[in-house]
Amino acid sequence: MFPRFISFTVTNACNLRCRMCGQWSEEGYVLNHTVDTRSRMTLADWKRLVDEIAEHKIRFVLVRGGEPFLFRGIIELLRYINAKGIFLSIDTNGTVLDRCAVELSSISNMHITFSVDGPEDVHDAVRCEKGSFQKIRQNIALLTDLEQKCGNKISKSICFTISRYNYTSLGQMADVARSLSIPSVNIVPYYYFSNKVGTEYDRELRENFDCTAFSWKGFHHEGSGVQFDRFKEELQRYRETLGDIYDFPYMPLTQDEYRIWFHDESTQVRSATCLNVENLIDIQPTGEANFCVDFPDYSIGNIKDASISEVWNSSRAQRFRDYRRRKPLSVCHRCGAKYISEIKE
Repeated sequence: MFPRFISFTVTNACNLRCRMCGQWSEEGYVLNHTVDTRSRMTLADWKRLVDEIAEHKIRFVLVRGGEPFLFRGIIELLRYINAKGIFLSIDTNGTVLDRCAVELSSISNMHITFSVDGPEDVHDAVRCEKGSFQKIRQNIALLTDLEQKCGNKISKSICFTISRYNYTSLGQMADVARSLSIPSVNIVPYYYFSNKVGTEYDRELRENFDCTAFSWKGFHHEGSGVQFDRFKEELQRYRETLGDIYDFPYMPLTQDEYRIWFHDESTQVRSATCLNVENLIDIQPTGEANFCVDFPDYSIGNIKDASISEVWNSSRAQRFRDYRRRKPLSVCHRCGAKYISEIKE
């Protein structure tokens, strides 16, 4: 057995402090040093994994952070992956792209997703960094210009995370995308967990897997903070103004499913099944591996000590698989990471 989807969380470092982020928000597990998140994987370690992935003919790798372009050696790693004929998908906040735009512009077979939280004033407020929207605009324009000069074309899209901080701007996102010359938008609802759900998640991990839960604290809210009637208006406006903008169906929730999502954190939305335990492995900067990019509490093994195949087929991995096949964990009701394994390759 070998995973079909590979995620490289190359660094937990980030230059922004986004209000909805599980890592760097006020209660984020990185900001509060809840666990050891220091980078221990070297460029050589990541390259070794790429070699193994290439042997199994994996078609694409997701590269993420933190902010992945803060990883020292990121361009060399991207080129190494690209040289193996593997498609690259990169998630970025877009603000430090200018540091390596020249080198990046010549890499083909790649998609970049920029996190954008609304029009300029809303985005900057969510990102807690004035000028961050303009920085993204400048860097997208710079990269596009460099691509044209070297005869390359990099696919680009926007990810808009629907949260209590920006949902009233959802209806403007098609226009925001047009203003940035981005042809595709992906909207995803943010995670939120009360103390009750977080405590239950911690109990589940302690009793079944002998580990503690830390990730949920970064998403701690006692309610979604989203007034559904207003959200419904914004969703309708968003859909009506799409025009030539492609609405990428990563989490294609219906209006009623959004209602459930924002109403009660303990109610399941769509299927309770998670295919990640069958298909996805995420490697953290420490080398610890997991099935869920957003809730890396339980490690199925450390990749610095073994191959991907060994970790994927380990007893620790099978232990979690068997449990998750039977029932979801309490945080699974508000997790969007499981949709990664539903992407059509």
